[in-house]
Amino acid sequence: MRRGNLTDSTRASEAPRGSASCGFATALCTWRPFLCALGLCLLSACGPGTPEAVGGGATRAAPDRREGVEAKSRDENDALAALEALPYLTWNERADPSVRGVTRHLPELAWDGLNLYTNDVDAAYLVDMDGRRLHEWKLPAGSKHCEHVELLAGGNLLAVCVYQWLTRVSWNSDVRWLLKQSVHHDAHVMDDGTAIVPFGAGAREYRGRRVTFDGLLWVSPDGEIRKRWSSFDALDELRRHHPASRLDEAAAAADPERRFDYYHLNSVQALPETPLGAADRRFRAGNLLLCLRNVDTILILDQDTMAVTWSWGGGELEFPHMPRMLPNGNILVFDNGVKRRFSRVLELDPARERIVWSYPADPAGEFFSAWRGSAQRLPNGNTLICESETGRALEVTSEGRIVWEFWNPDLRDGKRRRMYRFLRLERETVVRLLLRGRAAG
Repeated sequence: MRRGNLTDSTRASEAPRGSASCGFATALCTWRPFLCALGLCLLSACGPGTPEAVGGGATRAAPDRREGVEAKSRDENDALAALEALPYLTWNERADPSVRGVTRHLPELAWDGLNLYTNDVDAAYLVDMDGRRLHEWKLPAGSKHCEHVELLAGGNLLAVCVYQWLTRVSWNSDVRWLLKQSVHHDAHVMDDGTAIVPFGAGAREYRGRRVTFDGLLWVSPDGEIRKRWSSFDALDELRRHHPASRLDEAAAAADPERRFDYYHLNSVQALPETPLGAADRRFRAGNLLLCLRNVDTILILDQDTMAVTWSWGGGELEFPHMPRMLPNGNILVFDNGVKRRFSRVLELDPARERIVWSYPADPAGEFFSAWRGSAQRLPNGNTLICESETGRALEVTSEGRIVWEFWNPDLRDGKRRRMYRFLRLERETVVRLLLRGRAAG
């Protein structure tokens, strides 16, 4: 088991308090309340500022060919396929109102940073390790379901608002641009600022149903579409690398009002530089790691040809989310376990196709998020997990010990708002992005 060295990023980056003034750059006074909240009170002459406090502290059987039985099987198949296309719910109805905010924090074991998440509707929050809200971004008016955000230079935010738009807003929530596209789930921002985003390419007739086949958009830093990729155009290639879809069987009956979702592409990552990628071109930096939830598969596409170089998951994963290649070349993935009724976070050695770590160690526990979830490996070897459907985030050590826990403090009428993803950022990274953007502007 790995155990990384603990770091204190606050102390490592902190300049002496009061050692700089607004003469450094008058414009940076904007950030003074925020920097002070981070313990980086560089601009002491700019005036006081206080952050807002928040919340306390299968294998499929061969079809029966008998008339009637086959029709029933097709009806059930369509029902299951329709279930895969259902939208996510916003509220967890079994919430304990006494549990909110940070409920556990072991500073000597947890990795210190800042946490970024959305309210699943129209706002994003940056909170510290004590659950204090340091900043809030308001997303464009009319936003209904904004589930993923990426922090950019200058405190700008890239937001994925499901089946509505991809948008960039400033630190003050001014809309920089808004691209109306049926984007959803994720965005990977490249070094040049280009964002790769999953999108729904519209429903088409497929074996007697109206079926959506997701794709990818490459969007420039100023909101222009540079390139598209369609999973339907690549269907023959893709189908060789995953279990059969229920939607490959003919529909029981035509239903033009129903919409089905073939892949439900919910994650994209351009692979980082790793020793594995240097030795094996299947995993080379820049190739794309995708998650195809509805066929229980994660796979890698070659960055130049878009051909599949590697795939895994059939018979092991159930409705997975957010695979990410780690610096060591392994892949971390949230395995929801819809059928088995418990979730896992897995670390996979992709070259050997072997699971090398999992949480929880005892899968009979209550850790379960049927529909969404995220997992992030932290620099000290811990893993930050979002159990989305309960509105809970937890940080665990490699041995599975919970060293930090946060419950969404947004409670209404006995219900807790769910969280799609919950990500931790390095304090130095946040400050560097803020200062870089202000200096450039």
